[in-house]
Amino acid sequence: MQKLLTKNILLAVILLFLIMLTRSSHELTSLNLPDASLAIFIAAGIFLKHRKFLFLFVALIVSVDVYMININNMTHINFEASYLGHIFTYILIWELGRKFLSGDKSLKAKLFFPIAFFAIASSYIISFSNHYFLSGWISNPNVYGGLSFLINNFNAFFIPNAVYFGLLYAILKIIHKIPKLSALNFTSN
Repeated sequence: MQKLLTKNILLAVILLFLIMLTRSSHELTSLNLPDASLAIFIAAGIFLKHRKFLFLFVALIVSVDVYMININNMTHINFEASYLGHIFTYILIWELGRKFLSGDKSLKAKLFFPIAFFAIASSYIISFSNHYFLSGWISNPNVYGGLSFLINNFNAFFIPNAVYFGLLYAILKIIHKIPKLSALNFTSN
């Protein structure tokens, strides 16, 4: 039991570091890495089933975002109203990983990639729609403007996330192929 907890904490620290590395407006690295939070959240849902980890990851996301809004003087963003949908998407992604991709199910491409596509598409629609309509940076938001906003930003969101999910799938396959790594059992409750 103690060994499992140690493995879970180590994995959580690694994943939390990756969130910081890719989400913090590139302040931690000279590389310009796109945000990997969605793929990291689904991986955390696959391996770290306890909701205490979900709360920890959500707290980190919120902390990083509050920090970035304050340091970049983005006071025009109505953080409270638009952010609820954004947080919901991370909880949804975690649950998708936890419920549908745990264990060997994550190795089945016919299951993994449709769930990954759903995760990316639903996160994009919910997060960007909330940002467009509720953040306050548009004085009179309308449906046509919202659709244009979604269409104009789709590739910038979808492509990096699809690449990260592809990398996650490859990592899961590699972990499964290496006997010592596949023996790591992060999936216990």
